[in-house]
Amino acid sequence: SVILSPNVILASGGPGELFRDSVYPKNCFGSLGLALEAGLELSNLTEHQFGIGTRRSEFPWNLSGTYMQVMPYVYSTDAEGKEYNFLADYYRTTQELVSNVFRKGYQWPFHATRTLDYGSSLVDLAIYRESRLGRTVWLDFTRNPQAVPGDLPFSLERLDADVRIYLENNEALQETPIARLQQMNPLSIELYRQYRIDIARAPLPFNVNHQHMNGGIEVDIFARTNLPGCYAVGEIAGTHGVTRPGGAALNAGQVFGQRAAAHIQRQLMRTPYAPETPETLAPALKKAQNWLEANSNNPNGIAIETLESEVQSRMSDYAGFVCHAREVPSALEAAREFNRRIVREGINIPEPRKLSEGLLRTQMALVSEAVLSALDFFIRQGGGSRGARMLCAEQGEQ
Repeated sequence: SVILSPNVILASGGPGELFRDSVYPKNCFGSLGLALEAGLELSNLTEHQFGIGTRRSEFPWNLSGTYMQVMPYVYSTDAEGKEYNFLADYYRTTQELVSNVFRKGYQWPFHATRTLDYGSSLVDLAIYRESRLGRTVWLDFTRNPQAVPGDLPFSLERLDADVRIYLENNEALQETPIARLQQMNPLSIELYRQYRIDIARAPLPFNVNHQHMNGGIEVDIFARTNLPGCYAVGEIAGTHGVTRPGGAALNAGQVFGQRAAAHIQRQLMRTPYAPETPETLAPALKKAQNWLEANSNNPNGIAIETLESEVQSRMSDYAGFVCHAREVPSALEAAREFNRRIVREGINIPEPRKLSEGLLRTQMALVSEAVLSALDFFIRQGGGSRGARMLCAEQGEQ
């Protein structure tokens, strides 16, 4: 079907299929790739939000708020099942360790500055390193955190003042994390039970995931893009900046939605809509038809599964919240070559129900190249660690 309108509002959310390690539900593509194809200007593509959450292969959900404020035991296991109290390698005392596990509840997003001075984002960095070692990271709500070797064991009497006051105010000084969670937020336990995961009995595997795109389409104060008649609202608009408070992002969507609607109304009052004629639409429709025919049952084309894995692996491995500056140029060139290959060889859409996914995954490949281009430019201009990304370089200061 073809929808004709003098005005289009893009409000499709973020590129959930851009990263392998992602907390977005499956098949959340957004429309940044569509925007790139249409020639829309994008901004702030280096800015994201990453945080701990359940793995996407199970039930993707942010482990923020009370999940961390009850101070579960965070540990990892290797391929043989050996257990590691790995956070003890990063914090000096048991009290410092558990207090920062607590703070992950309200300092949930990774922030480069919080890796310094034994802050809460050091937890994310430690998880990243465990994952690079091939280990699985777990939250155990049935056990309290283990001690830092050589220090005193965990005790509710030895917590930082802000942690102790919060737990006292919420009457959450029970003996175990699951009992504290039952007191503060029983529905958080039931949420996982709905997906056949009982955190009251078994540990929960998790990692650090891409959660939000802070950049996107460049808009003005009326949510207008550089394409006349096209507006962008919500996460797809590049308005959230380096540090995105969750509530502010929601308010931005509401405000820009109203401003876009008011602006469209005024424009239509001044200039009534004159529908397009079939003759003006024919070239665009023919181009779309040719693309679909060329890529349907195309045995020499790139498989949809390859489109997914190559884009997502490259982004998570080379453009995640921990990023090695020297690796970005080669990742960018690989992304460019992959898009050139898509143009040369096409893709293989094996059946009609896969048509939309095939198109959307080619657009994700474009978004990947755009993000890596912005990141490469940022680094070449002397940009360093800030916000949701820690840039590692040989000339790094800390």
